[in-house]
Amino acid sequence: MGKASSSKKVARAAGLGGGRAYAKRPAWGYYFGVLVLLVLGVLGVYNSREYRDSAINKQGNTAPTVHQKPPWFEGYAIDECGKILPPIKTTKDPYGITTKNGVISVSPTVKAAAGRNATLGKFASSIGMQLNAGEIETPGGRLWQDGATCEGKAGHVYVMTWASPAELPQNGVLQNAKGLPSSAGVPNASGLEDTCDPDCDSGVLLENDQLVTIAFLPAPKKGSTPDIPQPSAAIVKTLNSQVSTGGTTTTAAPVVPTTAAPAGKTSTTVKTSTTVKGTESSVPTGTTTSVPKTTATTAK
Repeated sequence: MGKASSSKKVARAAGLGGGRAYAKRPAWGYYFGVLVLLVLGVLGVYNSREYRDSAINKQGNTAPTVHQKPPWFEGYAIDECGKILPPIKTTKDPYGITTKNGVISVSPTVKAAAGRNATLGKFASSIGMQLNAGEIETPGGRLWQDGATCEGKAGHVYVMTWASPAELPQNGVLQNAKGLPSSAGVPNASGLEDTCDPDCDSGVLLENDQLVTIAFLPAPKKGSTPDIPQPSAAIVKTLNSQVSTGGTTTTAAPVVPTTAAPAGKTSTTVKTSTTVKGTESSVPTGTTTSVPKTTATTAK
């Protein structure tokens, strides 16, 4: 019994030892699998980024081009529940799309903001404005979200454009949820505009010599468009001036008047020194002076 028990203990110990030795072996297959997944993940991210950058650059090859000369200008207005906000004042200009005096200036500095990348959403993100199909918030202003009460009703974000400052207010085109003009000015089911936030690859494109109004208003009656006003006459005047001059102003040089000497008067220039009775007197050049007549006396 004793020998049998000892043998069993030895066999059991040997088995346990072998198990521990096997467990200590590195799991090379597991580590290799993790490494392969990491490499594939990095390659996938890189290729995806390269593809996206290529697509963005391709869309930025058309007008407005990088450093567009002359810049494009578009007049805009923002209507919050029937109240037209004053023009936004800002110094932000990360993409070459900014605003001054109620006019959007478009001269992109990168392809990501040029061509079909030059959108209303890009303008909004450039100046720190929150704008998409469901909300609007100007810098330092109130956040209006889709469905918020406006004039006693649920309000929505709308965008309307006019092809030129000469267009009549009733000829505005409401932008639909796909960022394309709705037919005959009638909105689609949602009546919302797709601007994307903060950047977008599609949506409402910025155009030269065009007007646009961003509004948060109650939904209109079925089959009609919301009453969205054009930008003010002052903004239209500024837009016309910017477009006609290319954003530059010319200043005429001041006219310097010429003075003619009165007729009949002459000036006498006296030499720098005159000797009178042995005394030298210096007279400034260009000064008119009278020299007294003297009589010389000879001593007897």
